[in-house]
Amino acid sequence: MLNETYLLWQALDRARLIIPREHPRVKPPGSSAGPCLRVRLDEQGHVAAVEAVTKDEWPGLWTVVEGNQNSFPVVRIHEPLCDISRSSETWKMLGFDEQGKRKKSADNPPHLSALTDTLMGSSQRSTKKGEQLWLRLQSKAKELLLHANDAHPEGAVLREFARRFQVASGNPDALLRGFAERALQDLREARLDALDTVEMLLVGKGPPNERGRRPQMTVQLAFDLHSEHSFPHRLYSHQVREYVKRILPVEQEENPRRRSSERKHLARACAFTGEDQPLQVTAFPKVRLPVLNKDFPLVSMFSDAACNKRYGMTDALIVPVAKDTALRMQDALTWIVADERKGKTWLGVASGRFETQGRKRDSPDLLIVYVDGNPGIIANIADLFGTDEGVQQKLFAVDAQAVCDALDGEAKKRPGSKLNLFLLRKASEGQAHVAVAESLSVGDVLSAAQRWQQGAVNVPDVTVPLPQKKGEHAVRGEPHALHPDQVVRLLSEEWVTNGIRSNKAHGISLGEVLDLMLHKPGKWDRAAQHMLDLTVHRLSPLLLGVFGALHTGDMQHWDDYPARSREIALRAVSTLGILLSAFGCWKERYMSETAFLVGQLLSFADTLHREYCKHVRDGGIPPQLIGNALMPAAADSPQDAVDRLRERMTIYKAWADKGDGEEYRLAKWAVSQMGQVCHQLSQSPLPAETDQIFRAELFLGYMARSPGEKGHVGQINA
Repeated sequence: MLNETYLLWQALDRARLIIPREHPRVKPPGSSAGPCLRVRLDEQGHVAAVEAVTKDEWPGLWTVVEGNQNSFPVVRIHEPLCDISRSSETWKMLGFDEQGKRKKSADNPPHLSALTDTLMGSSQRSTKKGEQLWLRLQSKAKELLLHANDAHPEGAVLREFARRFQVASGNPDALLRGFAERALQDLREARLDALDTVEMLLVGKGPPNERGRRPQMTVQLAFDLHSEHSFPHRLYSHQVREYVKRILPVEQEENPRRRSSERKHLARACAFTGEDQPLQVTAFPKVRLPVLNKDFPLVSMFSDAACNKRYGMTDALIVPVAKDTALRMQDALTWIVADERKGKTWLGVASGRFETQGRKRDSPDLLIVYVDGNPGIIANIADLFGTDEGVQQKLFAVDAQAVCDALDGEAKKRPGSKLNLFLLRKASEGQAHVAVAESLSVGDVLSAAQRWQQGAVNVPDVTVPLPQKKGEHAVRGEPHALHPDQVVRLLSEEWVTNGIRSNKAHGISLGEVLDLMLHKPGKWDRAAQHMLDLTVHRLSPLLLGVFGALHTGDMQHWDDYPARSREIALRAVSTLGILLSAFGCWKERYMSETAFLVGQLLSFADTLHREYCKHVRDGGIPPQLIGNALMPAAADSPQDAVDRLRERMTIYKAWADKGDGEEYRLAKWAVSQMGQVCHQLSQSPLPAETDQIFRAELFLGYMARSPGEKGHVGQINA
């Protein structure tokens, strides 16, 4: 993602936006790494209080990291404090069975008592790894003392904290035991509600196995000052975090040696700026990417992976980038994905892909978008391309109007303005790559949004009643233009069993939808054909199920299709309109052509069949009416379907023709409509073969609401 991030940085620089500087060593601690407890130290370096870090407090934490080593002042503990053998009775007291599995949780008081007895009666674990950890932490406290040597109030907070920590960590065993005793006391006195976390820190996640290996565990300890109100700033405040970024060297000073292969690259010019500057020779800076929910480096070429060693250029040496340039690119990417810019410059969008470990789960991508010349534009530009999956009422037309107004103003102010977007996708646990990258003229985007909305209304009158809250009447649902990533989600489900259920399936990418939306030469036609194939294949069971049940007018059949199914059916209708418009098939023409007329013929057949069953069979309406049953045949061979319909409709037509009175009105109307359609179809032969465009028009004809059948669709209100 180096090229895209560099262009972003240049755009921000040209716009003269002041971007907060990031620091490769100052990071937010990962909440996914493990639970966190705040450990407050008093003036003597003793543990004065233990508190659980709440969800709201996580964003304010910061820590200094060194590669894959530990961090400070948020410290990760990977080994339990107490050394308990596998055969100890302690495990039984704590609720574990003989196989080391947790039985149902015990009541808190007995459980807490068992932990207290464990701490008092067991020896404390002491390993070489643990000793090295505390030595590294002491060196980091020393580094803060060294650089926080000015008169800033933030420096006073850091110096006092570092001093207290140095005193406390001088005897790690005493520090950890004091922490454990304080935590247990606070649990007993109900000042702390984190029994599971304290237990994990004391004894781990369970007994060691037969080989003596213990289950992996991580508990994070956020060391802090006690009585912090007496200082001008809190240790984990924004002011102190920014101060640390300013004073802390980019690289830890205790590591002066570099590999010879790194030293010889120091004098080379930066590949982006062309200037001779110190190059990035360690791992590239990382950025916490929302949606992907992980810290990713700007570029990754792991030296540990054998496949990356072929050309001898791995890690940061894969491309010569100045250290300062890499940091500025990190700053730019961090700025653009800030929380407050969600919907404006970034958004999580559907990828059409799924994680296959266990149950299939969506694997979303991160879309980043900005206007070159005004990256800080206040309009929600990113919302034009997608919407959160759980949002049902958000309309593309509303977002498009706001975005187009803003972009039109930019185009008038800065002729030739560009809209840049790129899509980041998680490739592995340590790598994110660019799946799509586009630089579009603002004029092309405006035209695309207009063309997209025109395509969405390129359908006949199609309505479905949508249920509301209990006690409220259903509302009339109509097709609306979809956000591009909603099309991706739509085609990532394959409907089966008459549309009653669906299976997740890999579908199209957002890049394909944008190829169609932007009418990209050499790409849009292939994308449109692929999307049309998927829409007809994957959505036809749902469309036939929903509108077949609607034609029956029977609530029992309609209950198989909840609100979500009906909404997806309407989205499929608008997608068909967009795809047909791409191929030049507009409703003003196709509604008088063969495919649409055959669909209408089968819809009128459903009406006649339903009316016959209501009056002759005492309301015994079958689950599938005759027209609906013949739709799959009509999709492949319309002549065969019409011939079969002619044979089966004789009895129903005869009943309608001889009847008289109001109860026959709708049946006679259906017979009349079928006659008119048959006359139109007789003007030209039915095709021997069909394609997906024919099938799309056929479905739209079947789903179209006829003005002469007022009230029929509305008979079902839920």
